[in-house]
Amino acid sequence: MYRITALNTNIISIMEVKVCTWKMCSERWSEYILKRLENDKKTFNLEKLDIQPSLCMWWCKQWPNVVIWNEKFNKMNPLKTSDLLFKKLKENKNANK
Repeated sequence: MYRITALNTNIISIMEVKVCTWKMCSERWSEYILKRLENDKKTFNLEKLDIQPSLCMWWCKQWPNVVIWNEKFNKMNPLKTSDLLFKKLKENKNANK
């Protein structure tokens, strides 16, 4: 599990996260994924995190689907998505050192 307690958001460009909210994905946690990410954004003061619901991503057999920085992920759940987000933030932070 990845948890970042202090994050210098000045070095991070805007991170765009899209969560499919179409029929199949909405039946399998997509709304909870959005809520979890919004909570993480508030809790960790991630001002440069842009969380958006998305229409169908056309991977309906591998739902729910999430895109983080144009990288596609499937078979997600709220915890898995949150952990992945923090992993990506940590990788970006380390790359900008």
